[in-house]
Amino acid sequence: MKKLLILTLSLCLSQLMQAAKVDKNVNITVNGETRKYQLYVPTSAKDDCPLVLSLHGAAGHSTDKSPFRTDVADKAGCIVAYPQGKDIFFPVFGGTVPGWDATGEFNADAQFLMAVIDDVASKYKIDRQRIYCCGFSNGGMMTYAMTNACSDVFAAFASISGFQLNEFHFRHAGWRPVPFLHIHGKADDFVKYSLMPTIVDEMVARIGANPVPQKTTKSGKYTKSIYEAGEGSFPYVYYEMDGMGHNDYTANTEDGNSALTMWNFFKEYTLDSPCDTTLKWRPCIETQGYSPTKHGWTRNTGVTLLKFGDVPNTSDKQNVYRTLQFNSGKYKLSFKSQGEEGKQFVVKLIKLTGKKNTILEATVDAGAEVVLPFEVTDGWGEYKLVMTRSVSTDAITVTDIAIHSMTTEETTAISPATLHPSPTTNNPSPFTLHRNAVYDLTGRVVSGQSRRSMKIENGRKVMK
Repeated sequence: MKKLLILTLSLCLSQLMQAAKVDKNVNITVNGETRKYQLYVPTSAKDDCPLVLSLHGAAGHSTDKSPFRTDVADKAGCIVAYPQGKDIFFPVFGGTVPGWDATGEFNADAQFLMAVIDDVASKYKIDRQRIYCCGFSNGGMMTYAMTNACSDVFAAFASISGFQLNEFHFRHAGWRPVPFLHIHGKADDFVKYSLMPTIVDEMVARIGANPVPQKTTKSGKYTKSIYEAGEGSFPYVYYEMDGMGHNDYTANTEDGNSALTMWNFFKEYTLDSPCDTTLKWRPCIETQGYSPTKHGWTRNTGVTLLKFGDVPNTSDKQNVYRTLQFNSGKYKLSFKSQGEEGKQFVVKLIKLTGKKNTILEATVDAGAEVVLPFEVTDGWGEYKLVMTRSVSTDAITVTDIAIHSMTTEETTAISPATLHPSPTTNNPSPFTLHRNAVYDLTGRVVSGQSRRSMKIENGRKVMK
């Protein structure tokens, strides 16, 4: 009897130790509007602990505590905030339900999430370098949107059953490459699994990861694809779950718990994890085992040497398609080519939205390593890259295509006329750069990760 009593008391003590220190609804005022979130602080949370923002799906609620589960927070010692979406109109539901305005812009919902972080930080000592974002369904869409709007705040991201589609077209023009994990059911026909290959392609190219994944398959459970980090980038990890529909949880990952799988991914990264913040797009089409034409590229078709990006009729693809995307700024397109001496080809970047103008046109020599600067002045837009040769029989190969933002030193080294070239004049590389180099404020090549600068944008600190 005494042993039974001791065992019972031990179990009760163990449960109390794992119980939440705080589990309550919190109201905050953002831009004159009262909004709320559910705050979960486990007993195991210590000073300088991580913070996870977990975003519910459309028609969900913060009290659902979805998709990041509290049992994982108990074991990890992290605080979790479950923000409450406000009522917005969703055409797919034919009405208004709580959810997220997942446009990818720094909008009112993004401001709300930043206010949640600040409110938690005002009460608890959190580690600002270890703040993570995850979401289910429409919350997963908002998670992808945050990679565009707030990649300077969150160290890593994870989505389950959610990516931007329909009225929320995918944007991937953020400040830096980001680590991302995605879990999706093969039986999901609501946020359609069949559209995921395009999302994967866009993210992998955006962060400059290896486009040929390392795959692991567990029959009846999942196929896991790891698109490994390239130089200056992060990995994209994708789970395709057998038999899973549109759900916020699965016990069929190798951890037996999808929330734990998210955490095990998150904890590998901090906001200071080294990366090349200038990297905006690197498709790595020359990677062995990769077939560009299966991933949205036109290649060696008539005089078209290479083409990527086109806005198709999206009625059957729920607004999911492949394009290049840029915010306002100064950039450089770089690549290598091989071909017969004397052969040339034309390189163009053409805007597909808004004005639909050509922002870069240059004729370059085959066999050169080329860096072509260009500038975007009219805000976020979508583009296509086209390379054409004089005749279809010209044997030219292009590799190592990449787009980076330009440093201040690089920009001052070239003339405004070079950034806005005449479409009738040749425009070979106007300056020489060390490939994959990092430059300090004096313009000298340095080793290590890219340096960040700070500016105030929309009333908040933004790292550039």
